[in-house]
Amino acid sequence: MRTRILPLILTLLCLMIWSKSDAKCRRTATVKYEQQYGWSKKYTVEVTFMTGYELNQATSSYDYEMYSVYAIIFWGEGQASVIKLKSYLLCGNEVTCDCINNSIYDLQGYDQDGDKWNICLSNYCY
Repeated sequence: MRTRILPLILTLLCLMIWSKSDAKCRRTATVKYEQQYGWSKKYTVEVTFMTGYELNQATSSYDYEMYSVYAIIFWGEGQASVIKLKSYLLCGNEVTCDCINNSIYDLQGYDQDGDKWNICLSNYCY
């Protein structure tokens, strides 16, 4: 699996995510990413959803688009995939699980390396 190592940002992000419980959503999902010759195998992981506004606050940066929704998957210490979702979600400034749960289809987006991701939140994933 491809991940990008961002030690300082990830440490800050982890602390903010686990210390603040209101403005985010954590869900177990089945994820896969597109490779050169098809899709990767499926991984069942915990995904944290946040808006760019929330990510900018958590990382003390302006690296993320304010009203975009991001899916963050932590793979291990210092390793995470930050996926900007292209799926349309009505989350406003803060992500709630209601805004994520209202999605009918799998969520899709691109990570910081430009890889395409598919995030399935239902029981039936293809």
